[in-house]
Amino acid sequence: MDMTWNLDTLYPSFDSPKLSADRELLDQHSKALNQWTKSVLENTQGPAAAIEAFLRLYNQYKSVYVCLLAYAELILSADSDHMEAMNLADDMEQVNSEIAGTVASFKLWLAGCENIDEFIGSSPYLLEHRFYLQELLAQSRHVLSAEVEVAIASMQSTGSKAWERLYMERASNVRTVISIEGESRQVTLSKLRSMAYESKAELRLAAYTAEIEACQQLAPVCAASINGISGEALTIYGMRGYSSSLEKVLEASRMDSETLDAMLNALKESLPSFHTYYRKKAGILGHQDALPFYDIFAPIGEETVPATYTEAKDIIISSFATFSRELAEFAEKVFDQCWIDAEPRAGKAGYGLCIDIFPIQESRIMTCFTGTSLDISVLAHEIGHAYHSSCLSHETMLNTDYPIPIAETASIFCETLVNQVLISNASGKEALPILERSISDAGYYLVDFYARYLFELQLFTRRASGPLSVQELNELMHSCMVEAYGESIDETTLHAYMWMNKAGYFMAGNEFLNFPYSFGLLFSKGLYAEYLKRGAEFISQYRLFLSATSKNNIVDAAAIMGVDVHSIDFWRNALQLIKTDIAEFISRV
Repeated sequence: MDMTWNLDTLYPSFDSPKLSADRELLDQHSKALNQWTKSVLENTQGPAAAIEAFLRLYNQYKSVYVCLLAYAELILSADSDHMEAMNLADDMEQVNSEIAGTVASFKLWLAGCENIDEFIGSSPYLLEHRFYLQELLAQSRHVLSAEVEVAIASMQSTGSKAWERLYMERASNVRTVISIEGESRQVTLSKLRSMAYESKAELRLAAYTAEIEACQQLAPVCAASINGISGEALTIYGMRGYSSSLEKVLEASRMDSETLDAMLNALKESLPSFHTYYRKKAGILGHQDALPFYDIFAPIGEETVPATYTEAKDIIISSFATFSRELAEFAEKVFDQCWIDAEPRAGKAGYGLCIDIFPIQESRIMTCFTGTSLDISVLAHEIGHAYHSSCLSHETMLNTDYPIPIAETASIFCETLVNQVLISNASGKEALPILERSISDAGYYLVDFYARYLFELQLFTRRASGPLSVQELNELMHSCMVEAYGESIDETTLHAYMWMNKAGYFMAGNEFLNFPYSFGLLFSKGLYAEYLKRGAEFISQYRLFLSATSKNNIVDAAAIMGVDVHSIDFWRNALQLIKTDIAEFISRV
């Protein structure tokens, strides 16, 4: 069975006439948008007609831009040194920065229109984009003049974006020597991090020690980068009138503070259950007291014989079929039409990835499949992302964006379906590693991400008074990890340089890439708990919910499923599923 993807429906190659034609078309759409700005500012059209004209032009631009950017990102994910892909990605970043002024002008002009609801109601096309326009109106409160927005976009390429590129380059190129099974090898920082999952204790400890040594060398550059990126964010968001970076992220996430507080309060209540799990794991691994941090992701139990890729396909499709025939048929299409690149090879990124290509109503998925149950779960997770996007295939490009917290819903839900089947079909001994890994993953997205959230919250508070030194960043990371992990982890082994391993801190314009993932896991678990209670009724509503996620805020989208995200009880019910797994794990061992 073919384990590599087929990109021909997008572009067959960088030399293809289709790609060249789309690049020229993108310039045409960009010029048309700029011309729109001039005509609107000169008031040559009525407001309703002008708004509709902008939306149509911007949809056309985005439909081409998304295809070109997706192709660059897909090629780079499979071959990180591909120069043509790098050049195309840089080209797309430059083109999009040039559109910033046009979009800013539209937002400001839109904010000045009177009786906007009346205009929207006068056109079916505007009604279709009502939510998008309402978001633009809300964003217009934080938009500066077109000239300033263009200047900011241009300066970021040599400011925060440059710091981001420097971090990514240095972090990816670091090599350190480690002894693996008696042989000295040079390995990357990401490889050292992945070795935290090794089955052999000596390899986990060796990787942990080598990682800290590598981080010590890299720390000054990373400190300069995180200070530069966070400092710029504070300046720009202050200019735009945000009270904090968190306010900006909540608005972009379509989430209110009441939802965040309810989730975090429930999460804090649940921390003792995770601490119990970590202490139990410590005992299993032979530690007398708290669990050393280098053993936090150590596997428990032994994997069975690896599955083939064909067997993984059958497991996923049959697991999805326990939920709905439609979901199973979608997964079958993903495999049969070669949307997945699962072949492990040199130069390929080692993480799971799904890139949606709405203009052609397809997605592409990347994993490195070696036959473990974890690989099967990752495949199911990424197919879940693709399924979510397929539920929005009828929408225009401007109506396909959904916030990061919701983005993890379908993926984790699909992963849960597969894990439940894997565990139920396995014997006690075979089920243990799958169950433990599921709890470990939950701990990562909840406990560890809670520490990350606390760190970033305090980083922005302290950065307002000036840059932080490496020592200050380490002390802050350490204290936040202690608050999250409590006494369940040996404090002397906590990895104070972990702020360097969180790429989200260095992704300019993407602050707080932590609590949205905690939300995604818990919201998905909460929906799964509802599914167990409601059965067929839930299934009929689920696709409707996913189809509505791009045109609703989180509170309203959740209400479609009868869920109140302001209620702490919803989050407690979601966490109860994990607590039940922890109790099951403890009883099994």
